[in-house]
Amino acid sequence: MALADQLTSDLQDAMRSGDTRRRDVIRFLRAAITNAQIDKQRPLTDAEIQDVIRYQIKQRRDAIELFRKGGRVDLADEEQAQIEQLQPYLPAQLAEDELRVLVTRVAAELGVSTPREMGKLMPALMKAVAGRAEGSAVSRLAREELQRRAEAGGAA
Repeated sequence: MALADQLTSDLQDAMRSGDTRRRDVIRFLRAAITNAQIDKQRPLTDAEIQDVIRYQIKQRRDAIELFRKGGRVDLADEEQAQIEQLQPYLPAQLAEDELRVLVTRVAAELGVSTPREMGKLMPALMKAVAGRAEGSAVSRLAREELQRRAEAGGAA
């Protein structure tokens, strides 16, 4: 089933069951998808819909951070609950160990060994993870790997 059809079906299920949080999250997501379709002047592919979902999750994570800084744990918890409603529509995320192995392998393939080569490593990594990991996690592990390689190269 196409992702857009799945969202429509899930919205109907949420409305029937009285799950207001899920209903509202899906409605908000469908509005964002509609706006993206208007911008592109065509229906979105499943991959493009997943990009919209990732952006929605990123917005909510940013909001969580701000709410926590402002002492509004209740609002941060609500945003987290909304993220949990969106996650199932994305491909399974790589575990940190799997991601670390991938970062090490891609860095070795590219022959990068210093933090200055981050700009060369990140595009290849983002292509390799294909949406199965957040950019911030990929970036953090890439920095760690390049730092480790730089220290190992300097010690030799």
